[in-house]
Amino acid sequence: MYRIAVVDDVPTQCDALANAIDSICAARNDGYDVEISRFNTIADFEQALLSLREQDDTFDIVFMDIVFGDSTVDSDTSSASIADHNEADADETGNSETGNTAHHENGIEAVARLFGTRPQDEQNDQDNQDDQDALELPTQVVYVTGHAEYCTKVYDTDHVSFLLKPVGRTELRGALKKAIDRCEAYRSNPIRVHMGKMEYVVWPQHIQYMERTARTLLIHYDDGRVLRSYLKLRSLEPMMPNYLIRCHASYMVNLYAVAAFAGTDFVMCDGVRIPISQRRRHKTALSFERFTRSAR
Repeated sequence: MYRIAVVDDVPTQCDALANAIDSICAARNDGYDVEISRFNTIADFEQALLSLREQDDTFDIVFMDIVFGDSTVDSDTSSASIADHNEADADETGNSETGNTAHHENGIEAVARLFGTRPQDEQNDQDNQDDQDALELPTQVVYVTGHAEYCTKVYDTDHVSFLLKPVGRTELRGALKKAIDRCEAYRSNPIRVHMGKMEYVVWPQHIQYMERTARTLLIHYDDGRVLRSYLKLRSLEPMMPNYLIRCHASYMVNLYAVAAFAGTDFVMCDGVRIPISQRRRHKTALSFERFTRSAR
């Protein structure tokens, strides 16, 4: 599952963008399992982000507006953040005729403060890092704005896309896919697991399934090895690529290691049967359907 945040100070624009993302992700064949949160201020978004970080979690993708402040946008036209509405874009600047020069932190500044500047700017002593930049930041940022003049300033921060309002569905789908592809690349990296004085390297693609029994997590590898850990599934789940799914409170399975799907359980390639809980049955079936192709 991917945690997505939509941050826009115009509520109707925020809702329109979030609804469009939700519609794309809900597609049965090529959708994504997501949880979308909506924020109308940077402060509210920051509070939610810090709360997640306290739990060693974060937002995977952030759709960030750039200009924040008092808005004079009429609610009937502000939904123009999605082109499907065929309405004019709204003025986000919030500047008044009174000469008020009070500075409002913009989205680029917030991203730089909360997620850091571009990774290569902090690695002056390292060469050949261009191919690794996409893997440095767990949170992928997509800027969404009505102000084209920021198209170069956004490169002060790491981001995957810059979208101009009104945003077309095709452009939105492309930006979302690019962000998720980067999330998947990051999640496919090895994970360090501490056990006593040892640090073990766990490659997600080599996991067949994981099971939580009593207070121990058993990680079953495709070569038959079993790593025992005191980690909890809920702490590992956000770090796993989307082909490793939680089908039960006590189990996660690698869909690449599934030989058959029986509705109530998975049959793994080694013959082990993994139960699917009633509560997770619908979401598990949808994930399996998206992962596989149908032959008729």
